[in-house]
Amino acid sequence: MNKLLSELDAKELLEKYGSPLFIVDESKIIYQYQQIKQKFTKFYPNTEIAYAYKANYLLEICNLINRQDGLAEVISGFEYQIVKLLGIKGNKIIVNGPYKPTEELNSIIEEGCIINADNINEFEKINEIAEKQNMIVNVGIRINAKIGKLPWSKFGFNVESKEAFNVTQIIKNKFTNLNLNGIHIHIGTNLTNVNLYKESISIILNFIEELKNKLGIKINYIDLGGGFATEACPAECDFKEWKVPDIEEYAKAICEPLNRFFENETDKPTLILEPGRYLVDGAISLATSVITVKSISGIRSVFVDAGVNILPSAFYRKHKIEALTDNIEKELTDVYGPLCMNVDLLESGIMLPKVGVGDILIIQNAGAYELSQSMQFTRLRPAVIGIKENGKISLLRRKETIEDIIRLDVFNNRLVAI
Repeated sequence: MNKLLSELDAKELLEKYGSPLFIVDESKIIYQYQQIKQKFTKFYPNTEIAYAYKANYLLEICNLINRQDGLAEVISGFEYQIVKLLGIKGNKIIVNGPYKPTEELNSIIEEGCIINADNINEFEKINEIAEKQNMIVNVGIRINAKIGKLPWSKFGFNVESKEAFNVTQIIKNKFTNLNLNGIHIHIGTNLTNVNLYKESISIILNFIEELKNKLGIKINYIDLGGGFATEACPAECDFKEWKVPDIEEYAKAICEPLNRFFENETDKPTLILEPGRYLVDGAISLATSVITVKSISGIRSVFVDAGVNILPSAFYRKHKIEALTDNIEKELTDVYGPLCMNVDLLESGIMLPKVGVGDILIIQNAGAYELSQSMQFTRLRPAVIGIKENGKISLLRRKETIEDIIRLDVFNNRLVAI
């Protein structure tokens, strides 16, 4: 927890901005970016870091990473509009995702973005647009392979079945306005086993060699996605068993095979990483107030004013929770949210001090996918504040209002205005 969040500070913040409240430690995001950039470039200098906007597309966070000279990775749609709103140039934008409508592709191609295509229909659309504009468009191909227990086989083209190679043949022979120059893969999320990345690099390098030898295709970049783990462990795991590797371990697993393979080449391909969770997860906490305490089946049950509507990862991740109270006596506790649904359970079976009504809980690692996947089910979404490097506090997003909820509704044949 940030050192500024003493019990007094937290209470003052909640009184000013409302409870619950997301609190962003901006210096932590900068530190995480610098760590991953430094550790990877130490082993493989030609490395670029692209922030995955889907993890948290709060404007201030995206712009903060942009100021560190990071790239922007979007999955098309309104995320691309956010990038443009921030004034980021096309050559610093990577567009992924399985669905890219034609109207979006027109802008993406015109801006010169890095495009990784997911399916054959996308390649067809990109080629048609390029043909109409009498231009050659550089594209990357997304691939998948059986890596780990749950391979991400929904996206891209499979390597083992030769689907990926067959598609590259089609691109080379049929889509004459396309130039295949990149390979993209994303093997999972919150991964602690660095050997999975070593395995994925091996598969990519074998694929690159096959493309070069059989089709004469030269790959200029390898986009390895993200998936680096943070301290919030999966629901089925225990914090004592959850060991998160240092980012340097990931770097070694990925970069050492690359350096061996391209040892005799001066023009090595760019390595692109797309961390989202790694950059923002630990930098954001959720402060929430205790509203009542019950005993349910003999277990102390604490109810707070933050629910799974704003902490959706509570369904599949465990979060460390700190209680701001003078009471040091601990008891086995379940923590529930305020929603009118039985599954609104934030954490169960944790040892927590005996808090009372009005006490504050700080839920850590609330930065990745909480805001971007949040919803307004029965409760309005809270404000977000940022703690600057100099300790100053600023409002990053105001608390939601009823006007925000119904402003798109059409009632009596007109948009609702309050």
